[in-house]
This record gives sequence, C-alpha cells and structure tokens, in this order.
Amino acid sequence: SPVASIAMHASSAALLVLACAAGAAAFAPSTPALTGLKQTAFCQGPKLSAACRAPRAAKTTTPSMSLMETANQAVLLAEGGMNVSVAAYLAVLLGTFIPVVFLITLFIQSEARKAAESGQE
Repeated sequence: SPVASIAMHASSAALLVLACAAGAAAFAPSTPALTGLKQTAFCQGPKLSAACRAPRAAKTTTPSMSLMETANQAVLLAEGGMNVSVAAYLAVLLGTFIPVVFLITLFIQSEARKAAESGQE
C-alpha cells in the first residue's frame, strides 16, 4: 500500500540521517587533550594572533621537567586520548549492522525469487 511505502521510506531516511550524524560526531574531539590540536591547526601564515604565538614561544623554551612529571603527563594524555564517545560506538554499531541486515535481506529475497521461478515453494 502507498501509506506503508511512504512510512518505510521515511523511517529509512530517518535512520540514514541518524547514522550520518553518529558517524560525524564520532570524529569530533571530546577530550581536553585533543582540543589543543584543533586550535593549532589554524596557526599558519605570516600574521599570527597572540593565541597562536604563545604555544610557539612555549615550545622554544628548554624543558625543565623531571622524568616523573613527564611520565605523569604522558599517562594523562594517554587517558584523555583513549576516551571513546557514545557517538563512536553508535557509528561502529550502525556501520556494521545496517549493511549486514541489508545483505541478509537481499540474500533471502534472491533465494525466494529463485525458488518461485523454479516452481519450488
């Protein structure tokens, strides 16, 4: 019926939009450790703002941290960088299960069509 067809197309479109949103959100930085990487990406060119000059000036100074402080910072960065957002889980799950369900449905329909054409039921 036309109403069922429209409802099915609407639900498919909604699921596609949800999958695209989850996939896009999966790659957005969600930890404070990663937000600094995002800011320095735009710090290029001959005219730099004060926000871009400060990280460069800090990089040129000699490090005076002990080995223990450096190890603690590395552990904190690793913990912040290993966080996985809910959107990433959704992107993986939807990206896995939607194609699998589609392929299983396609296989069932093609087998049913073969059986109907050969006269078996």
